[in-house]
This record gives sequence, structure tokens and C-alpha cells, in this order.
Amino acid sequence: MNIAKPTFLNTLSIRIFALFWLAFTLLFALIFMLPYFDSRSYSNLNSDEISGYYGEISNAIRTNQLRHILSGLPVVAFDELDGIRPVLVDEDGNLFGTRKKIEISAIQQFMYNTTVLSRPLKKNFYDLQVVGPFTVHLELEKKEAQYKLYFLSKVNPQQEIVSYIFDRPYIVILFVMFISTPLLWWLSRSIGRPLRQLQQAANHVALGNFKVDKSLETQGTLELRQVGQSFNRMTVALEDLLSNQQTLLSSISHELRTPLTRLQLALALLRRRIGHNAEIERIEKEAIRLDEMINDLLLLSRQQLNSHMLREIFPISDIWQEIIKDNQFEAEQRQLQFKVHLLINNPAKYYINGNKTLLCSAVENVLRNALKYTKSKIETTIFIESDMLVIAIDDDGDGVPDSEYSNIFKPFYRIDEARTRETGGTGLGLAIVANVINEHQGYVIARHSELGGLRIKLSLPLWIFE
Repeated sequence: MNIAKPTFLNTLSIRIFALFWLAFTLLFALIFMLPYFDSRSYSNLNSDEISGYYGEISNAIRTNQLRHILSGLPVVAFDELDGIRPVLVDEDGNLFGTRKKIEISAIQQFMYNTTVLSRPLKKNFYDLQVVGPFTVHLELEKKEAQYKLYFLSKVNPQQEIVSYIFDRPYIVILFVMFISTPLLWWLSRSIGRPLRQLQQAANHVALGNFKVDKSLETQGTLELRQVGQSFNRMTVALEDLLSNQQTLLSSISHELRTPLTRLQLALALLRRRIGHNAEIERIEKEAIRLDEMINDLLLLSRQQLNSHMLREIFPISDIWQEIIKDNQFEAEQRQLQFKVHLLINNPAKYYINGNKTLLCSAVENVLRNALKYTKSKIETTIFIESDMLVIAIDDDGDGVPDSEYSNIFKPFYRIDEARTRETGGTGLGLAIVANVINEHQGYVIARHSELGGLRIKLSLPLWIFE
């Protein structure tokens, strides 16, 4: 499947870059737009601000600025440039000193919401700040009257709100979280969903399911879809490689049977001609061992193939029930002790996903190996540990040296060649067991048994908990 050409937001790097600047732009756009929607409550003046405005009142009285306002004289140039300008309101509500309608509207709204003369307040009306009221008594035409005094000043609304926000860092954090959270959630979701699908596909491959998931190549960003395409190619390559390996192994094992059959036929003719002797028995014994090796190789090949193809979910008790009964019966016939310790309450509620036939064969292989080498006693302990089904099989045989515990699971490995000739075997039994357990994402280890012999511990992951 061809990957679509990249678009503006189709690549991961462009998407992250674009979302960063989008969040950054939205954050500052919100900050600069806040003054237009400023509905904050009126703010009290602190002591320093009150002292400063009383100083402005004293200066306005001393310079006769208030009298000029009441007399209706035109505003002089220095008043236009002054940062703070007084406005007077008489007892009838008449305003003196205002210049624009917006100033009249702002002061009227401010007067409506501030009625306590003893507590001056301040309020921003976009770029106009109103502070007051203050009470002053002025004498005009030998008549003293009481006036309310307000101060007007021009402010930068953006600078005011930005200063307010940056003076309080937690507001910046809240703004960043408010803007970036939904964008980052969308980004993480667009990245996380394909990654979860890729993880599930990898788990399926690990369990032997080599089915190609086409959704990995169609969902997510371009980079993730390219990874999905490469993963699907790898899955197909693994399936082909495994299939070719099984085919090659089966073919080799099958081809070996032809000369082996001829050897056995020639051996039978030779025995008929000259009778039995030590050399013929030795050749016959080695031919039988070679035949067993070929059978085990074919079995190993079929196990690896069936482990990936024939899987089901079944109760854990299906693994050991019939096998333990059969081996107990054989142990009784040989007058051996065979004890089973089942340390699981209600095993029927636990399940395994795998090939039942192969897992049963692995358990039986270990039990028969214990029966082969034990002297008088075998113990099987079944329990659950860390969400794993554990089957431990102990015997009181001669055991193996500590340095050989990991080697006994290698194909064709023999600790003692002489003992192998006595007990039989090809050296593939435990290798087949290890292969089956590993194919099911479990592990098998060998240790010294408390009975004096060998302890083989099989661990398999549980699949379903009811």
C-alpha cells in the first residue's frame, strides 16, 4: 500500500510545530482581548495610591487647577499632556473638566457604582482609568460648595492586563493550561492511538499471529504510518522466514529417512546372512537413535509451526489433569512415589491462550524425564505466582551439576554420554520443552531439588481471570 503524500498537518514534526505556535498565538490573543471584556469588580486603592492622589489634590488646589475647571477656561497644553487629570462633579451631578463623551459615560457609570465617599475606588474603562471619589470644598464667587473629585488617566489596556497577569504567575500557568490542554490532548491522542495499535500488532506477532494489520498504514501521522508499513513488511518477512525454516527442516528430516531406510534394509539382509554379532547390534542401535533424532526433529518442526497456527483459550487444568493420571499410573507400576500438590483455589477460573496439545506434551516430556531418572520419588507442585501458572516437577535422581542447568535445554546436548546410551534419548526432549514454553511467552528453568535430584520449573502467562 502506498503512503499518501504529506500534507501540512500530516507529518508529526509539522503538527507539533504548528500546535505549539497555535497555542502560543491563542494565549496572547486572549490576553490582548481581555480588556474588551473587562468586567472585573471595582478595586480598592492601597495606602500608597491614596497618599499619592491626596498629593495630586493638594497640587491641584495650590495651582488653582480646580478653579480653572469650574470657571470653564479652556484646557491649556500642559493639561493635555498631563498623565492624571481631575474632574469635578457638583451636588446636582454636573460634570466639569470632561472633554469627550466617553469620559462622561465612564464617570457616570463609575458614580452609579460608587456611593461611599470614604472609600475611593478605581476602575478601567478600556484605555481610561477613573479613580475616586474624593471630597473637596471650593469657594467660587464667595460661595463655598462641596464637590466630588475624580481623576482620569490614560492607560494601556494590554499593558495593564499583561502586568496584572505576570505579577501573578499562577494566572499565566492557568492560561497556558487552559489553552494548551485541549490541543495537547488532541495531539497525544492522534499519536497514542496508532502507537497502541502498533503495540497490539506487536503482541499478536509475539504470540505467533502474523496477520497483517492494514490500519497501521492508514491511520496516524505520516511517520507512524511509515512505521506501520515497515512493521507489516517485517511481519510478512517473519512469516515467510518461519515458513521456509519449517519447510527446510521438514525436507531435511524427510530426506534423511531415505538413506536410513536403506541402511536398515541392508542391516536386515546382513543379519539374515551372517546372524547376530556385536558389530551388527551396535549398527542397529545407532540406526535406531538416528531414527529417533529424525522423529524428534520432525516433531520440533511441527511444534514450531502448530504453535503459531493452532491456538485456543482453555482452562489451565486441561494441561495437567490427564497427563498426571497417566504418569501416576506408570509410577505405581514401577513402585515409585508420585505426589501432586495443587496450591490453586478454583483452577477453573484461570485460562491460558495457547496450543493445548503442545503444552500438554511439554509437561508430559518433563514428567517422563523425571520418571526416567528418579530413584524413588517424584513431586509435582502447581501454583500461581505473579500472574503466571507455575508447574514445578522434582525428582530424587542424581541430578545435574549446577553449571549444566542452562545447557540441558540446548538441542542434542548430553551431560553424560554413557548415561544417555543406557537410558536412551536424543538430547532433544528438554529442547522441545523449552521451545514450546518460550513460544507461549513463558520460561523454563532447572534448579537443584530439595528431594536431591533435579527441579524443572515451567512458567506460563495467564490469559483470562474470571
